[in-house]
Amino acid sequence: MKTKRLYCFLFTLGLIFNVACNQLSKEEQEFDALMQKVIDVHDEVMPKMGTMSSLIKDLEPKIDTTATGKSYATVQKDLKDSYDFMMDWMGDFSNKFPHGEENTTKDIEKFTAKMKMLQEEELEVKKLRDQINSSINNAKKLLEKS
Repeated sequence: MKTKRLYCFLFTLGLIFNVACNQLSKEEQEFDALMQKVIDVHDEVMPKMGTMSSLIKDLEPKIDTTATGKSYATVQKDLKDSYDFMMDWMGDFSNKFPHGEENTTKDIEKFTAKMKMLQEEELEVKKLRDQINSSINNAKKLLEKS
């Protein structure tokens, strides 16, 4: 009888432990999924850095003191600002989420803070994507007119 109770107790304890671990794992999976979304947006716009550099160079000889020349300067500045935004965002992101750092729920306060930061980064990287796409489109339209 005592052995049977011991097995029942151990089985119940194991079941409780398994359920608790699955809950933690679910939160970690949510974190990983959100991280992947952020990385995916980064990966979408990263190849456009070369396009921005080329457009910045293409606009340079068209800049002068005329109204048209000033419009080229404005579009070029938007491209440069987008480029700088990307560089700053990448540096900031890698400081907040160093490569290889494990984000586990062992320290729930730290994990919660990291999750909140990651949610903010998702908004920021989407803003970055929109700014990059807009500046490229505006530059291409202006260059097509010339």
